[in-house]
Amino acid sequence: MAQMTFATTPGFVDLPDSVLQADQPLTDYVLTKINNNAKFAAVRPEIFYGWYKNGEMVTIPLSPVDGYVYARQELEYEVAAWCSRSPASGSATNGALVKPVRASVNDGPGSLFLMDFWVEEKNEANPGLVHCDTHYWDGGTETPTSGGFMKVRTIATRLS
Repeated sequence: MAQMTFATTPGFVDLPDSVLQADQPLTDYVLTKINNNAKFAAVRPEIFYGWYKNGEMVTIPLSPVDGYVYARQELEYEVAAWCSRSPASGSATNGALVKPVRASVNDGPGSLFLMDFWVEEKNEANPGLVHCDTHYWDGGTETPTSGGFMKVRTIATRLS
């Protein structure tokens, strides 16, 4: 399947219902605006994926359709998958499309106790900042770490 591309960034144009009523001429202007609206709808929303570890910022996506660069306020994040162990040394994260190899040992002593993974949203202090909190329990002692990594689904919706 071929990739859809646009020469320019499409935008929405509001048309009054009266231009589409029976017995009214359908002009090339109205047809062009309907076509532009269809193109605009075709790229709303776009979804991007990447693997990240604690402290990394989710990359701002670039639309493959028309090269549109999204703003942080146009993005929402979901944790799509996660691993309690950190990535192995040399394994790429920071938006990598391929799942990193995980380390061979846990980041803390004992058994896995708690995992709290999230990405700060547009209404928080650092939109796009990745948090990986992994805690271990070893016979009465809790050890918090920032180990682990996650796959982030970025849902991008154009505001203009």
